[in-house]
Amino acid sequence: MPVLLFLFWVILNGRFTFDVIVVGVLVIIPVSIFNYRFAGISWKTEKKIWAKIFLIIIYLLNILVEVVRSNVLMIKIVLAPKINIKPQLVYFDSPVRSEMAKVMLANSITLTPGSVTFKVDGNRYGVHAIDPIVGDHLEDNKLVRMIKKIEGGH
Repeated sequence: MPVLLFLFWVILNGRFTFDVIVVGVLVIIPVSIFNYRFAGISWKTEKKIWAKIFLIIIYLLNILVEVVRSNVLMIKIVLAPKINIKPQLVYFDSPVRSEMAKVMLANSITLTPGSVTFKVDGNRYGVHAIDPIVGDHLEDNKLVRMIKKIEGGH
């Protein structure tokens, strides 16, 4: 976190001079200590996050691709001469276990147009899909596998 705070500080200042560096370091150290103590973040937790940063970047790029792909599908559905959709409720069990991974999965599904996560109960998800194409194979799609990797599984 101190590295990100320092980069943010430099970007906000718009220059990289000695005084900006000194003031940044003097402010960031107590802010980081405060965050670690009161936000429940530890050095070990942050180290684990940095180790997974590459996987997180790949996940974010994949979610972007999925959003674009879903948008194209929604455009085809909306612009079709005769709208022939078959909305459905899909329930599936997810292999992700941590609360953060569950939230990531639910939000990933909701971010892609044509689907909304309406319920998460334990490992069971309820999703409204505008078309069977959108709702097929949600339990084992690429995003679920990537979130599982980020979580620590294989």
